[in-house]
Amino acid sequence: MDPYDFTIPAGTVFRIPEIHTSLPDACHPRCAELDERAHAFSRPYLVGYFGDEDRADRFLEQGHAHYACLGYPRTLEDRVQAVANSILPATLLDDTFSKPGLQGDLAALREHHARWSAVFAGERPPPEADAAYHFVYDSIQACAPHASSGVARRLREGWQDAADAFLDEAVHRHHKDTADLGTYAERRVRVHFRMWACALLEFSLGIDLGRLAGHPLIRSAQHHVIWHLALANDCYSLVKELSANESTNTIIELIRHDKLDLQTAVDKTVELVHQTEQDYLRIREEIRRGPLGDNADVIAYMEGLGFFITGNLRIMQSSSRYHGLDHDGSRVLPGPVTITYMPTVHTPREEFRP
Repeated sequence: MDPYDFTIPAGTVFRIPEIHTSLPDACHPRCAELDERAHAFSRPYLVGYFGDEDRADRFLEQGHAHYACLGYPRTLEDRVQAVANSILPATLLDDTFSKPGLQGDLAALREHHARWSAVFAGERPPPEADAAYHFVYDSIQACAPHASSGVARRLREGWQDAADAFLDEAVHRHHKDTADLGTYAERRVRVHFRMWACALLEFSLGIDLGRLAGHPLIRSAQHHVIWHLALANDCYSLVKELSANESTNTIIELIRHDKLDLQTAVDKTVELVHQTEQDYLRIREEIRRGPLGDNADVIAYMEGLGFFITGNLRIMQSSSRYHGLDHDGSRVLPGPVTITYMPTVHTPREEFRP
């Protein structure tokens, strides 16, 4: 049987169990101002990309800019707006690979990827280029004056790695590949901006870990944290991904590769969410007790990784990106979820289904 040949019909109900964390929440004290300025910075690019104000405003209403305040709450004041202005460009980069007309067309996606690679290499997009390229390019340039050469390099490498991963996922989908959980996790953390998000943490704290950025324990902590982000995302984004005809979701992969039913796959994913937090905490404690525990930058960095977990979880539980345009931004509680069509960020309002 073709592992891609399955459907989850509209009207199917599954239950999201409680996802808990032992880590503390935090938020930048100027979050409202930072969010407002990030939206003002982003909106012209989004109007240019989508071609109308309605879709641009729907994108902003997802509330993803707020992740800068929740996931990077200790950002230094001289760069806090640059960090806040970086989140939505990353979110849009992801969405461009599932844009109608590109999704499923490997030749077009490879050309799209090549254009992204030019941006990450420092080439200013021509004036007539898609607004998304300008959006990301300008956000990268805004960070440059505050970044050490090492962190600036890792930020650019992180952007490139994410784009490479998006293209790789399109190839896997084209060939109808499935993978065991370990292999899938290695692929998935790249799709979830592992290198870029972790370099942005260094940037936000005003530190440069240098060679320590590649230390096995630090790399292990990064992996567990970003894998946690991906898993938590997948618990709440399944309806969105099914609506957008996307397949990068752990629940879907467990159904395809391990032949699990929907609820068992959801429960397994939640178990993995909790296990990955414990894995991160174990590595963090090992670092604290070892030679790296005397390095103040490493300790601050490890604490910062923990805020990724709590910040991401709060966004996943509240964003209209995952819970529908009419969602009021309140935290979604454990309970039943019905598979119901959801318009994507690219869907014009006149094409909404009843």
